[in-house]
Amino acid sequence: MISKMNTNTSQRNLRRLVIMTMVSCFMLISFELSAWDCIETHPTINALAFEHFVARFNAGHFKDRFKGMQIDNQAQFSGLTFSKAVKYEASTEAKTINTVGVFSQWLERGGHDADVPQVRMGFRHFYDPVYEPRYLTWLRRKIIKPDKNKFSNEKELFESYNYRADDWNPNIEFGTVNRKIRLQPKIFRPEIDAITWGMSHEENEHNWQNGKLAYKAAMENDTSTFGSLNRSQMFGKAFRALGETMHLMADMTQPAHTRADSHSLYEPIEGSVNAKMVRKVIGDAHKDPNFRPVPEFDIEPGLSPEELMKSVAAFTNSHFFSNDSVFDFEKWIFPRSNKRPYPSPQLSKLRHEAGIYYSYFETVGWVPLAKETGSRFSKVFNDNDKYGRKNPKFNVMPYFAEKQAQVLIPLAIYNCAELIGAFLPRLSISSSLRKISGNSYELSGSLLHHADDPEWQDIGEIRYNGEGYIKVNSQWLRCNFIDGQLKPVKLELAPGDIVKLSVRNGAVIVQGEAITAD
Repeated sequence: MISKMNTNTSQRNLRRLVIMTMVSCFMLISFELSAWDCIETHPTINALAFEHFVARFNAGHFKDRFKGMQIDNQAQFSGLTFSKAVKYEASTEAKTINTVGVFSQWLERGGHDADVPQVRMGFRHFYDPVYEPRYLTWLRRKIIKPDKNKFSNEKELFESYNYRADDWNPNIEFGTVNRKIRLQPKIFRPEIDAITWGMSHEENEHNWQNGKLAYKAAMENDTSTFGSLNRSQMFGKAFRALGETMHLMADMTQPAHTRADSHSLYEPIEGSVNAKMVRKVIGDAHKDPNFRPVPEFDIEPGLSPEELMKSVAAFTNSHFFSNDSVFDFEKWIFPRSNKRPYPSPQLSKLRHEAGIYYSYFETVGWVPLAKETGSRFSKVFNDNDKYGRKNPKFNVMPYFAEKQAQVLIPLAIYNCAELIGAFLPRLSISSSLRKISGNSYELSGSLLHHADDPEWQDIGEIRYNGEGYIKVNSQWLRCNFIDGQLKPVKLELAPGDIVKLSVRNGAVIVQGEAITAD
């Protein structure tokens, strides 16, 4: 009897220990999984991206795509958003509030909301452009550090890693072991990468595709598509979704999020780049319509948002270390994260000066990427200038942040602006005057959506329902569109009167050509 009681007590203690360990891990990771800070940094990036987009728009960079259109950042839209950065909520329903904002403010809200609740969302904001699986893996075993003598060159080493790794053991191919037991709940290992999550994942109600569907429903005033949301709220939902996708684009400029580095303990660059630093490194450069990221980033016109995010992730991955993924073939230094190393950058291929390793960017200059510290930990507790150790360890230092941000933040702003341009539909107005008799005319017209646009082909043509405006000389009249067609309007005009039809909705103003009465 006593033995049985002792056994039961031991089992209870073991269960308590397991629960306490899981809770401790939960508390630990919850503070560090998001990329650039969602309270200030991400909203600031989105705000600056909007300003850059407007600068390019006004300079005529999109004249072929948006001919006859203007950006409307005055109209207010209502919608649901989060009041604060909730960390632990498994559901998002109870924490939303209704608010009102213009187009750019909803983009900023999306920059914030994409990380809420932080634990649940954090695991969905990673994309690995080199290895499969692309999502953040929860590996239970360390990668086996190979014998260098077995590889004559680094190409052979990386070819040996070219497989879709098992989530629990990175040394074996996925699917070779039947994994019937799953110790971590789905919240910790959702098996969703950032691009899939941002573009179309069914669990993400504010993904890119849903944002366009909400925009279409709002333009058509189809209140049956999104439950009880009215037109204004559907526009708010659409622009929040765009802002959340921009957030994920900016995450692709955060090295840890492109290098399978969960940085659950510490990430020096992410933790050091705040809104103040973002504005400092950008200044007013983004207001120049010809603003571009560093020349080393290859701008490829015509990429889809998904391909653009992949391109940005690949650039970040190949040009920067995360704190726990420093690697070098010559020195045989492997990542502290115990995951597969990446081909680039490598310490021995960088400029070395007094223990610090630099990479050169044409418009920025020499940027520090790593420092020899001797620290086995992510955080360096005793920084000094010693180098040339027998068994060196390497870290990315917090004071590297501003210089690295000079490369990474322009990359984020420029490509987030590209997303805005890809999201907005290409619209135009056609109109005509028919003389009835004397001074009586009938105005007819239509709001056309050019749905052959690649980003809208899968959504379908917008058939606008709502108000429009007729300008007769300097006088404004209201009119109505039904399924994209203007409800014919009778006008009394004198010869020489100028008539112009327009629509103001969905954060754009679409204007037709001026027509002169005979």
